[in-house]
Amino acid sequence: MKLYLAGFYASNFNLEGNVFKKLDEREKEARLSIEHNLESYHYIYRQSAVDKLRQDKKQVFLDSGAFSAFTKGAKVDVKAYCEYIHRNTDIIENVEGSLCASVLDGIGDPLKTYQNQTIMEGYGVRPLPCFHYGEDERYLEHYIANYDYITLGGMVPISTPQLIHWLDRLWERHLCDASGNPRVKVHGFGLTSLPLMKRYPWYSVDSSTWVMWSANGMLLVPGVGQVNVSSKSSSRKIEGQHLNTYTAPQRQAIIDQIKALGFDPDRLADEYCSRWAFNAWSFQEEGKLSTMTKFVRPQPELF
Repeated sequence: MKLYLAGFYASNFNLEGNVFKKLDEREKEARLSIEHNLESYHYIYRQSAVDKLRQDKKQVFLDSGAFSAFTKGAKVDVKAYCEYIHRNTDIIENVEGSLCASVLDGIGDPLKTYQNQTIMEGYGVRPLPCFHYGEDERYLEHYIANYDYITLGGMVPISTPQLIHWLDRLWERHLCDASGNPRVKVHGFGLTSLPLMKRYPWYSVDSSTWVMWSANGMLLVPGVGQVNVSSKSSSRKIEGQHLNTYTAPQRQAIIDQIKALGFDPDRLADEYCSRWAFNAWSFQEEGKLSTMTKFVRPQPELF
């Protein structure tokens, strides 16, 4: 599974930016190791952002940015979006003939999303279609029948239990054949739950959790999970909710592990940019462990 980390260039985490310059050598190594990035057209439509991608020789999965624009009361013009894609195809990833640029979503309107798919194809762009949480599954069947690579969206505000119910149904009834093998490549937009990443045979997903956790003072420590390390966190005096308030053996084991990975625990506690580098690296490593190749619905247990 490919895990695309969202928002590097929108956050000015490019290789010539001020954030990168603040990193120590191990953190720079971690940043340089990142293989897959997703960016939103809503944030990188300016030429300056495109220039940064070209300078870094980077290709990205391009999200239309319709949801981001919708939340800010803005509107994405479908023709301008297509023109942008035509001008900048060199910075957009291509997977086996499928251009990794998403359709312009019609937020809350599956017919509008489908119409935008058709309009974009009329402009000479064949975007990845998107099926959203709660939509009529006939749209999904159409996309599966006509495209090699599709996307699932609308999942960000939905609880994990609700998503499990919905995704189990989709993977079992539509997305997989009788043997549980995917019928098409599937990308999950905004998938923030690690258990959901590992439950299904995604071809790819994206997440901005790496930067949200960093901003909130948290790390994804391999083999441990979420750990709050920020020296400014309000939870640093609450028992069991911060690295400083774990038991002494627990705290020392985590510190030793962080050091063994080559990172400085003190910098991670004090510097948000250090947490950016650590979490980008650790989320990428977590994604590599998600190796589901077919869907098998877990059997319910009696006890």
